[in-house]
Formats: sequence, structure tokens, C-alpha cells
Amino acid sequence: MTQKRRNEITGLRGLSACAIAYIFHYTELFHTMPERFPIQAAVMGFLARYGVCMSEIFFMLSGLLLYWSYQKRLSEGELRLGNFILPKMKKIYPMMMASALVTWLLQKVGYAIYGVYILHPDGAGVRNSLKALLVSLLGLQTGWISDNDTLAVNGPSWFVSVFFVCYAIYYLLTRYVRGRLWQNVSYMGMMALGIFLMIHPLGLPLLYCTSGRGYFSFFAGIILAQIIEKTKERGKTFSCILASVVLIGSLILAETHENLRTLWYVSAFVWTSLIYLACQVDILRKIFGAKPFVWLGNVCMPIFLWNMATDLGMELINRLCHLDLNYSSLTVWSMHLVISLLVVWIMNEGDCLFHQRH
Repeated sequence: MTQKRRNEITGLRGLSACAIAYIFHYTELFHTMPERFPIQAAVMGFLARYGVCMSEIFFMLSGLLLYWSYQKRLSEGELRLGNFILPKMKKIYPMMMASALVTWLLQKVGYAIYGVYILHPDGAGVRNSLKALLVSLLGLQTGWISDNDTLAVNGPSWFVSVFFVCYAIYYLLTRYVRGRLWQNVSYMGMMALGIFLMIHPLGLPLLYCTSGRGYFSFFAGIILAQIIEKTKERGKTFSCILASVVLIGSLILAETHENLRTLWYVSAFVWTSLIYLACQVDILRKIFGAKPFVWLGNVCMPIFLWNMATDLGMELINRLCHLDLNYSSLTVWSMHLVISLLVVWIMNEGDCLFHQRH
């Protein structure tokens, strides 16, 4: 069952990573987006509006996959915490550290030449300090002593530190809470804590808004995995209709009432129903499971982690060579997409070689 759903989940991760990196971040960093054709502009505008909430998809899918892969082994005490979490850290941390260092250096080069931080200038003095570089290299850039990307040199990497806290909490709850009922109660408790922190962050270690984003979405993925497992074939049609109604209805409400377009609302209603449908509806499984999307999903981590450094490099070259790039041009955006994916491919291949040698 797990393997059967792996491709569409991977593809959804890839599409979400691209929406964040190449639409939401592009719009945030360059303060514009292409508007060549009405449909293209409408789609990109829609994705840009919800891009700020899309990291939650990764938390949810990670929780879902971990449940399917590890729940039984963890409940039976077969894995120690180190054996569970260290392999994942070894896979992600080298790229996270390299991308943070390159981003920091490019920001410093731009500042030395132009006297300003050339991209993402708000709060850049703190974000590009030695303290920020240190915590970013350690993977403590968000949720420990700061919120959002305040101390994340490589802004998109904020989720990594929250991600591993969720891993550790999941291990402890699953390993030491006995009985499926009480485990689910504890998972739902983490979801409730997550919503609370998204609405009322406490500003304390592990109790920031970004912490809440991870807690709710990650453990919602675990509960969602169980709902998918327990949906009988004869009840799947009704459940998919219900999920479609929730998805469409929540989007309509969010579009007509902008105050609803919040992290907790989008996570609780939009993403949960979308992921459920992606796992249950055959046509969606085929679409999200298409080979190009699966490839993007397999390199979603490089897409995230090298996005900021790539954009900095492009803007630095733009200024040094007086190219006067028009970032609102669809041609420039397309060029940016091709260059970014080329960087992703190179960095992913390099990362694979690094892990093969070690």
C-alpha cells in the first residue's frame, strides 16, 4: 500500500517545491512576476498567494510517509532515536550547510560591492550575521531562538530545524506512548498545540509560530495516513466527494474572505483535503505520479535549499554585467527556471557522489 502511493506523494512534493521556489520566492525576492497571458498570470498569482503556506505540504507528507514506514517498528521498540534520525540528518545537513555558507558569502560579496544586501534586504543585517551563519550551519536557525527566517541565512532552510524537532517528537511519542488510542491522542495534542502556536506564538524555544506550523502539519499527516488506511473501498467515493467539497469550499471562502487566508486555515482545510484526494483519486494519482513530477519530488530538497543562492548569484551577475534583466518578463522567468533546475541537478548529483564516498 505504501509503495503504491509513493510516486504521487513524491510528485506532489516536487510540484509544491517548484511553486514555492519559482513562483512564491521569485515574487517575494524580485517583487514582481510575469503577466504575459491572463490564464498564466491568474495561475501564478494564485500559487503566489498560497506559497507562504506550502511548506506545510512537506510536513504533512513527511508525517504520512513516516507513519507508513516506521510506525510498527517504532511502536515495537525496534529502533533507537539515533538510528532513526541520524541517517536523515546525514542526508540533509551537508547540503543545508553548503547552501547556507554559499548564500552568506554571496550576500557579503553583494554588500561589499554595493553597500546593501542585494536580495531579501529586510532584516538582512541580522540574517547575514556570523551568529545567523553559525546557527544555520548547526540546523538551529528557526524555532529554537528565533522565529521565521530571522536567523536563517538561507531563508528557505527555516523548515529544516523544525522538521527534525518533529521527527524527534514523533519518535518519542510513538516509542514510549503505549496503545494506538493514546498515541493518536498525543498526535492530536501536537496538532492542537500547533494551531495554538500559529495563532498565539509564545516566542520561546520550540514554541514559535514556525514550530506550530510544523507540529500541526506533521502530525496531521500521521492522522491522515490512518484515515486513508481505514477508508474502505465502498466508502471511498463518498469520502472523496466530501474531501472535494472541503477543498473547493475552503478555497472559495479564502478567496472571498482574505482574513481566512491564514496558516492554520489553509493547513487544516486546503492541504489536508488536497493530499487526501491525491492519494485516493486515480486520475490525480496518475497526474502527480507522472515521471517529470516524480523527478522534481526526488530533488525537492535541492530545489528548496539552493533557490536563494541561485537567485543571489543571478542578481549579482545582473548587476555586475549591467544586464538590466526585467524580472517581470516571462522570458526572464523561464530562463531563471532553467538555470535554477540546472543548479539543482548539479548539486543533487554532487550530493549523491558525496554520500557514496562517505
